[in-house]
Amino acid sequence: MTREERIHLWLALSDVFVDTEVDYGYIAHQVQGFDRVTAQAAFYEDVAPACYSNMLAPIPPIWTGFDSAWLSETIERAQAARRSSTLRRLRDRLFIAYLRRALKPEWVKIEQELDHLGRGVAKP
Repeated sequence: MTREERIHLWLALSDVFVDTEVDYGYIAHQVQGFDRVTAQAAFYEDVAPACYSNMLAPIPPIWTGFDSAWLSETIERAQAARRSSTLRRLRDRLFIAYLRRALKPEWVKIEQELDHLGRGVAKP
């Protein structure tokens, strides 16, 4: 996968974390060309750690969409830190395990929309 494709995937998945109503159908449409395992890993391991704090803020600073340059730099820095530090890998594994549990409903909604797209079922 090229860097541009990864950024496209990350940016589409980051829409889950903005402070507006989430359009899961749109997200699914944007990620439908990616392998589902790859998209799920990107959601939990890359995008969620970078964007999750926006969901927790009383007044989230990001409400229309994440900047692609900021998002890609943040994720790539985290990936590099994981590669160079055993302690960082351990900390991130624990955080990602938490995110997998906390954000499971969001991923399930994306998967449901991907299933609808795969079957050609229109959203009501």
